[in-house]
Amino acid sequence: MLDLRKLQTFQVAAATGNFTRAAVELGCCQSSVTVHIKALEDELGVPLFERRRSSKTVVLTEVGRRALDFAGRLLALAEEAKAAFHSTPLR
Repeated sequence: MLDLRKLQTFQVAAATGNFTRAAVELGCCQSSVTVHIKALEDELGVPLFERRRSSKTVVLTEVGRRALDFAGRLLALAEEAKAAFHSTPLR
């Protein structure tokens, strides 16, 4: 099952183009970003990034670009659901 935290990590890594910068933005360590991305790639069965070792940057693959769209939509839907439940009075 797709994990929202991994999708958020993926979205931030795609935006920053670097796992270390993504970790800073997310308030975690770089190894956590790497683990999240690797787990998401394993779950989907495709590489989402091309790793450029010489510059320590990452670039989305074609599949990664398509996955980024889905990630954005899923994260937005999760926020929408959270807001809907938050605004509903408790019974």
